[in-house]
Amino acid sequence: MGDRNRMSLGDARPVDAANGGQTAPITLPAVAPPAAANQPAAGGSTGSTGSPGAPGGPATWGWRGRANRLGHGALEISPTRDELVHRAARRRLLHSFSRTMSIVVANPKGGAAKTPSALIAAATLGFYRGGYSLAWDNNETRGTLGTRAEQAPHERTVVDLLHHIDEFLASTGSIGQMAGFLRPQGARFDVLASDDAAGGMEIIDDVAFGKLWTALCRFYRLIVIDTGNNVRALNWRAATAVADCLVVPTTVQQDVAESGLWMLDHLRRTGRDHLAENAVAIVSCADAKPDRALLDNIVERYRAVVRDVAVIPYDGLIRAGGRIEYDRLAVPTRRAWLMACSSIIDSLVLRDQG
Repeated sequence: MGDRNRMSLGDARPVDAANGGQTAPITLPAVAPPAAANQPAAGGSTGSTGSPGAPGGPATWGWRGRANRLGHGALEISPTRDELVHRAARRRLLHSFSRTMSIVVANPKGGAAKTPSALIAAATLGFYRGGYSLAWDNNETRGTLGTRAEQAPHERTVVDLLHHIDEFLASTGSIGQMAGFLRPQGARFDVLASDDAAGGMEIIDDVAFGKLWTALCRFYRLIVIDTGNNVRALNWRAATAVADCLVVPTTVQQDVAESGLWMLDHLRRTGRDHLAENAVAIVSCADAKPDRALLDNIVERYRAVVRDVAVIPYDGLIRAGGRIEYDRLAVPTRRAWLMACSSIIDSLVLRDQG
């Protein structure tokens, strides 16, 4: 089933304010990083100073980073283990694949943070990989991906694109023409929004989804697909059929977590064991002080059935329910999502190699 016992929790510990961070509201369980990320390069030092062999150079985080900046290179204090793990995660995000890879974000329960998870995952991947990433709202009714993303210069949606899809399937449509249906974001990714009228999305069945997905694969390396709440909807089933990695978001709420676990069991019972076993669960803290016992319980239950679990600390920007701009997220949030996305990449690597 893969490395089921590894949990990517990001860097949810306090971050020095002088380094652009904010203090995280909770301390998440300590987890050992990947072994390779915790080893100094040949000739490097395991002490606090003199680390010419440290991947990426001297420390940039916290007091170590401040001292290095003030010393103008004279001290070269080495990074902490957490910073080395973060750097290793950044390198893993640059992995190339043999084809377009699809990431499906799903949980049948409303309020599971599906849309913020899809949006921030695409933003993180786009930011570090330099583009060619898409967030696609595949909600069978009126999704909110377009309203949570940065302000768009137009209001065209996936339904508008579907009306012109034959041009792109015939290879006569260019990326410039495709851009007219997409909403570019500051973090180097695009958004394909659902139709504002719920009835408009009813025409997106499995056949329509297949046409859209085939066309979009021509222009993107990574496609992050947000979904609705109905596992029986044709476009939901079509999305999971093409998924290379399933992301299961949940908040620290019992009913939301149970819904995601039920979905994983549903996938196993319907012959999609590989999708459930290679999944990544994202546990988002919607409150500044979540129930720690419940958080630990949810993490442990998901660890038993998916490949990896990531915990995302509370962020007021996400909780507010408005538009999410990547560079306005708190530093602990961005760091935790980088770790989550490195785990998603690891799942995609397994799928690509399989």
